[in-house]
Amino acid sequence: MKPKSDLERKPRVVKSTLKEQISQQIKEMILTNRLPPGQPIVIDKIAEEFGVSHTPVREALAMLESDGLIEQTSYQNPRVPLVTVDDVREVYEMRLMVESWAAERAAVNLDDSIIRRIEELLDVARAEATRKKYETHLKVDLILHETLLRSTNNDLFWSLAQRIHEHTILVRSLVEATGSAQEIEKIIDEHSVIVDALYTHDPKLVREALVAHLMAGLERTMKVINVSEDRAI
Repeated sequence: MKPKSDLERKPRVVKSTLKEQISQQIKEMILTNRLPPGQPIVIDKIAEEFGVSHTPVREALAMLESDGLIEQTSYQNPRVPLVTVDDVREVYEMRLMVESWAAERAAVNLDDSIIRRIEELLDVARAEATRKKYETHLKVDLILHETLLRSTNNDLFWSLAQRIHEHTILVRSLVEATGSAQEIEKIIDEHSVIVDALYTHDPKLVREALVAHLMAGLERTMKVINVSEDRAI
């Protein structure tokens, strides 16, 4: 039997860190649009799926609520928050400031073996996208941007950037849930441009590739959210 890849292998729930493990898996469900913006979260269903009691699920949801990835009220099921125009603008403003600097550091700090691994994952994502399978693309998207942020080798920067990184999940899922196959392929192309720039180890080129990708992402997201708001009127 062929061994499963890192992307295919599901993380196991470790009892000693139960709420953290469940929180991470729910976060992944949000990222891959199994829990899209506005989607109610039924605690019974989540607990059954993970084979645990309600308590660690509620604790995991509380953690996600503090990160802004879950909304909870006293009279409704928890849900993934809806994304507004202001949310999109705020996230992209912060990403442009934070990730552009990280991109420059990545050009200097990232080893070619790490860049090559991302390139290989992008090749897998591209092949799967031709078959209208986008889960790998979503995961590689997260891996690429997290790699850029972590490459600064600055723990304080990462602790601050991580909160922004988490909020991009909601904004990104809005486009991924409604975007066309052509748009997904365009995002993969933009990621490939960033990877090609990383191989040059030129901070200016990497920054330019990253900023172009984020500006294109902002335009895509605003287009989607404007259409969504028009339909709601």
